[in-house]
Amino acid sequence: MKRVSLALLFSFIMAWTLMAQEETYGSTEVYKIPNTLLAGEGLTLAKQKDPKSPTYQKKIFEGENIIIYMIAIGTGITNEFKSFPLEEFIFWINGKAVVEPNGEKSFDVHSGDYFVQAKGFNGRWNFIDNGGLHLELALIAKNRPDSTIKSTITKAKVFDRDMISGVTGNQEDFEVYYEGAELDVNILRAKEKVFQNLSQERLMHVLNGILTLVSKNGEEKQDFYPGDFFIIPKGYYGTWTSKSLQDLRVLEVLRSQKLP
Repeated sequence: MKRVSLALLFSFIMAWTLMAQEETYGSTEVYKIPNTLLAGEGLTLAKQKDPKSPTYQKKIFEGENIIIYMIAIGTGITNEFKSFPLEEFIFWINGKAVVEPNGEKSFDVHSGDYFVQAKGFNGRWNFIDNGGLHLELALIAKNRPDSTIKSTITKAKVFDRDMISGVTGNQEDFEVYYEGAELDVNILRAKEKVFQNLSQERLMHVLNGILTLVSKNGEEKQDFYPGDFFIIPKGYYGTWTSKSLQDLRVLEVLRSQKLP
């Protein structure tokens, strides 16, 4: 099994952060992430030392507050971390990993799981060989604090499937699910919302129901369905409504509002 060093992985992260791509989305309009990207199409090979462990990536959004990538990496490898330098939200699209936090019980991450790699995490990720590539959508905060600043939350976290399924939680319109060092994750259930000069952009993922967004001038109307990922930009004006019979549940990921 091949072992990838933290220094090498961190160099990949920095390369992704600094790489400017012509197709990167940046706009004042709501943007639905295309299904072709979520399927891993259109990614490019990143520079790396070992061709036996290919890494493909595409930066699909960079705003003032967050950066979002699609990433595909080789399986059958192990990544070991002494202190993970940032916080990362991941939607695990394909593949399986066994995560082994130092001094704690190991756990599995499967396709369809939502995951937060906490800042300061110590341990190993073992990507199980499936003969193909691990595929993920990943989000990190922009303008992060110094990497030496640690979070009180240092455990990698797989989101509870009962919560994703809507059978646990407080059932209120707004539920805080995760507050980390750099990222916040919330569950939204409100049938109606009004946005007036939204303070920062955020990634949204529809878990259940049908959501309609209409811009302030009424010129842009978009419907979103379960499984859709979309980005609401900073400064957005518009309305959010849901008239479906199904209860609405939307996962929201954004830069920590505690950060300056």
